[in-house]
Amino acid sequence: MIEELKNICKLEEDIDLKKYNTLKLNSKAKIMVFPNDINSLIEIVKVLKKYKSKYFIIGNGSNIILPEFYDGVVIKLNNLNNYRITDCNLYVESGVMINKLANDLAKIGLAGLDFATGIPGSIGGCIYGNAGCYGSCISDVLVDVTIFDGKSIKTLSNKELKFKYRYSIFKEHKNWIILSANFRVCNSDKEELKKIILERTQKRIASQDLSNPSNGSMFKNPEGFSAGKLIDDLGLKGYSINDAMISNKHANFIINKGNAVQDDILALVKFIKEKVKKEYNIDLELEQEIIK
Repeated sequence: MIEELKNICKLEEDIDLKKYNTLKLNSKAKIMVFPNDINSLIEIVKVLKKYKSKYFIIGNGSNIILPEFYDGVVIKLNNLNNYRITDCNLYVESGVMINKLANDLAKIGLAGLDFATGIPGSIGGCIYGNAGCYGSCISDVLVDVTIFDGKSIKTLSNKELKFKYRYSIFKEHKNWIILSANFRVCNSDKEELKKIILERTQKRIASQDLSNPSNGSMFKNPEGFSAGKLIDDLGLKGYSINDAMISNKHANFIINKGNAVQDDILALVKFIKEKVKKEYNIDLELEQEIIK
């Protein structure tokens, strides 16, 4: 299998994943492959299926909780980084970083993704979790997504993706791979977009813990409530289990003080959920994906 994969793309063995996840968890993987483009990605998946190898896709690693060791293949999509604009249609490959893309568009006076300038995720990851902030989300501007379902390439419309708050159909079909997407963008005033982005950046710096490794918001906001406020009101800021700690700046952020591993994060998640359930009878739902 390894030799077949090497004929398709760059491959690294026994790789340290700490630099590939924003929580900076201590994690290693047996194999990591780097598809050159969409076609090589599809060929890689075919090989992995042939050998019945487990695998997962990683974009920026900003919404996943990695295990100490992953006995499978990690597919890194940083080479799927092309996009093009035709009139007000934006075509984007799944490995493009959404914050860089949003800033690039704003600089040329195109609005639609400007809400995402502070989201540290890839297009694929953001579609998977219907990422959003400031009252907007991916599903508001997405037209369709092209996927590989393991057998064939398909294009699914916005409506077919079953978008809800931090949810898409991809959470039902975890083997489907997002290849690319089309978005609606519109002309806008460059200076106004610049002003909006600056204001939001300053707000984010003031309210979020950006100086420590984290995955951003750990829990979804329950309907009618703020997860961060529920945790904060329980006086849990600063509580830690080993090197996993509830941020002193934003209670819905779990930070890594240095050498946290998946078990530390999950133990702290369990502790928070139990406290919130006992006090408010609210079941917090994790926003992150746990990789096993």
